[in-house]
Amino acid sequence: MKTRIAIAIIFAAMLATAAAFAYEEIYFSSAELLYEPSPNGYKVGKDNDAGRGLHHAGENCGRCHSPGGRAEHFLFTIAGTLYSDRSASSPLPGGEVILQDREGGVISMTSNRAGNFWTTAPVASDPYSVATTHGHEPFIPLYTEDQNGQLLEPAASDDPRTWKYKTWVRKGNYSRPMVSIAGIGGGSATTMRMGCSMHHGGVAHRAGGLWVGKGETLGAYPKAGLSYRKHIYPILRSNCSPCHIPGRTVSSKNTKSDISAASTAVDYSGGLDLMTYEGSAVEAPLYHPTIPMRVIGYETIAKAGVLSVVDTAAAAQSLLLRKTVSGGEPHGGGAFWTERSEDYRALLRWISEGAQQN
Repeated sequence: MKTRIAIAIIFAAMLATAAAFAYEEIYFSSAELLYEPSPNGYKVGKDNDAGRGLHHAGENCGRCHSPGGRAEHFLFTIAGTLYSDRSASSPLPGGEVILQDREGGVISMTSNRAGNFWTTAPVASDPYSVATTHGHEPFIPLYTEDQNGQLLEPAASDDPRTWKYKTWVRKGNYSRPMVSIAGIGGGSATTMRMGCSMHHGGVAHRAGGLWVGKGETLGAYPKAGLSYRKHIYPILRSNCSPCHIPGRTVSSKNTKSDISAASTAVDYSGGLDLMTYEGSAVEAPLYHPTIPMRVIGYETIAKAGVLSVVDTAAAAQSLLLRKTVSGGEPHGGGAFWTERSEDYRALLRWISEGAQQN
């Protein structure tokens, strides 16, 4: 039985040669590129491959287009489906998926009428890559060094876990960035040919889609008397849940920079849980440093909630709005709306009315 996956970016074993360079801890890290705008100066869709590609939208392309798969003669490095909304209810034709790898190479793919995109373009390999187990311990270097920290053997350039990239999705003037620098498959040995965009995430393991769009969350909002439960929470749930959720939200440790000296990983929630009004405190597992999936304890992760980022005395100055409006403060998740957008106006009115938990 085929399992539907709302977003799958699938990777086959395509060789990518790692350039010789002097390792720097901040090189192509989540922290360094957190607010980086999408690249420009290239031909949009330049890495599209031929073919109709209208079948199996939203499914795992790697089941066929990978070594040993039924379509292994058509190996993809990157493939998936783009949607107009995070719930993956409507495919988005003509959207663009942009990757920039660790050597500065830009890959641009456009989605067809089924929302599908794919390419065989190579992704640069990071010789200092680290493997993880679903983003946590054990962290296993895929490279070897001598006792002085000199590189003896780089991570294999044909291992998809070493292919590092930052992603943006764009449609017209709307663009959404991925917060962290991912390895193909997220660096996990169990998902070596599937990478996950941050925008597929959700609460309580609910699926979502790689998406970009400018539509409003709800069809209409009242002119006054907005409800947190009926109107505001749906906006936050639809736009903010990939990052601002309860629990641990630290980018995976996928390179040497994350296991030596000061880590370049980032907490992409910024300590903020926008799925709760007053904040959250949850127990998160701690894993054994060498035994996969062995839980050795728990830690409490506390986060502030919606109430901490609203200002009822000056609604437009609320951090919730300044970080998400076009032209506002830098935001790792990008801008969601303009001041004319109905979602923005609904949030503004709700805050002006006292930001009640009604």
